[in-house]
Amino acid sequence: MSKTVKKKQLILSGIVIVLGAAVLANWYLTSGREKIVPAEGESNISSENVHNLGDAQYVNAGENKEYFASARLSRNEAYDKSVASLKEIISAPSSDNDAVASASASLTDISDNKITESNIETLVSAKIGGECVCVVNTDSVEVIVEDRYLTDNSVLQIREIVQNNLKISPENITIIGAK
Repeated sequence: MSKTVKKKQLILSGIVIVLGAAVLANWYLTSGREKIVPAEGESNISSENVHNLGDAQYVNAGENKEYFASARLSRNEAYDKSVASLKEIISAPSSDNDAVASASASLTDISDNKITESNIETLVSAKIGGECVCVVNTDSVEVIVEDRYLTDNSVLQIREIVQNNLKISPENITIIGAK
């Protein structure tokens, strides 16, 4: 019986030693992280720009943000041009009452569309976690979302958000993934 006890103790001691050596080797190999060094002619790297080798990085994340910012800017510029021309019609002394009434109604529609687009964009971004641009037309809606956030579930959520805000049928809702 003493032989089996000694044998078990030796095996257990060997396992503990191997395990301890593995932990020590792991600590030694991971404690000395390499830093990215600036190339010749570049300024010193601040602590914000120092990365550990192997860290995950978002690829093309800036391009998507630029696309969505550009889309919103061009949409707002188009709205501003429309509003300016409608205000000219309203303020022109030669405009008849029908033209003024039509221009006023169009201004109200533009204002409502801007509010609705903003609400849909906010809700969709909050629900799926990605950038979003919404374009409301007279009888259809287009929602542009980051491609990586488009799943079957997110498409259903986007359709529900649009339908709740606009009371529009699902076949008039277009959801586009931006790469």
